[in-house]
Amino acid sequence: MIRWAAGLASLLITVLATATLAAGEISLHQAVEIAVENNPDLAAVANELLVARSELQRANYISQFNPELATDSDYRFRSGRSNAQEWRVRLSQQLETFGQPALRQRSAAIGYRGTEAEVRNQIRLLTAAVKMTFYEALRDRQRSELLTELESLNKRLLGAAQARFNAGEIGRIDLNLSRVRYGESRRARIEGREAYRLQCSSLGRLLGNGGDAAPEPAADPGIESLRTDLDDLLTVARTNRPDARAAKLEIARLKNEQILNQRLALPNPTVGGFFGHEQNTERFGGLSIGLSVPIFNRRQAEATAIAARLAQSQQRLRAVELNIEHEVRDAYTRYLAALRGLRASQEDVAGPARESFGLLERAFNSGKIDLLNLSVAERQAFEAQIGYLDAWFNLASAKVALDLAVGS
Repeated sequence: MIRWAAGLASLLITVLATATLAAGEISLHQAVEIAVENNPDLAAVANELLVARSELQRANYISQFNPELATDSDYRFRSGRSNAQEWRVRLSQQLETFGQPALRQRSAAIGYRGTEAEVRNQIRLLTAAVKMTFYEALRDRQRSELLTELESLNKRLLGAAQARFNAGEIGRIDLNLSRVRYGESRRARIEGREAYRLQCSSLGRLLGNGGDAAPEPAADPGIESLRTDLDDLLTVARTNRPDARAAKLEIARLKNEQILNQRLALPNPTVGGFFGHEQNTERFGGLSIGLSVPIFNRRQAEATAIAARLAQSQQRLRAVELNIEHEVRDAYTRYLAALRGLRASQEDVAGPARESFGLLERAFNSGKIDLLNLSVAERQAFEAQIGYLDAWFNLASAKVALDLAVGS
């Protein structure tokens, strides 16, 4: 079994410092909780549980005592004789004697559990979307802060270039180059801030504006180390994935519907009693017993439709199972690759790139480097730090994809 060091999160501290929540900030755990509570799309799906519950209620009252009451009467005029009023009252109840009520209740109960699984699957998808958007916002904030630092450096370098130009040490071309670099960094900082704002707005939409329309992500929540192997992950996924459970429950419901449809084609007895009045003074009563004889309606069409839906559901389950295996394998290998990439970046890129900004400024101020070489070195240092930030995000997004695939 592959076990990663518990200190994986410490590799990320150099990129994103862990801090207490500031005003307007929200943690990853809080974001997921608020989304589950407030997201309107999830709430709309969850209302399907009410529909499923109504099916349970309907299955129960169909099987309860529900007699049929019928009356008829007439008035007869007899020549030379007294008139006669005749009437009759009948009360009857059809008895389902082949287990139909229990089968209806079982279908409704399975359907309710299937709807619960579908709602849990929507929660799984929503949680992954919230996590991914949270990490994207966090990445864009760190990128924006890095661009702000770059703008500040270029502003100082422009001041130093202006002083050296005034002293006749550099020409107009070098001064213009420093001005262009400063202008580009200002534009990049503005665009970076807007990209961050858009990510916060997207996060707010997923949270259903629960608390803020554009919440800001808190400092890095850390990425839990992976302490299991691929076989264990596949086992957990096959057990935990709610979409697979929903597909299995739908197959069970349709098989139950097949049995119910066969029972509904069987004749059910009807028992009841009647009471009537004839010839002014005669009253009568008795018991009645009937039996339905379904000669022409054998529910063949319903049987064909159920069989087709059952075959369709079995193929859907097979597709879900194939998806689970592919998604878990791909997410697992992606996670391992992202972890190796982050480690390589942390060892060889992050520290030297962070140190370069200060060294470049001192080298230029002391005249050891011209503006053209400074511009090239500055861009390389900036791209190195952005690359390290991207390596961190690749690991975070790979972990989100693995959680989504496993279903936990």
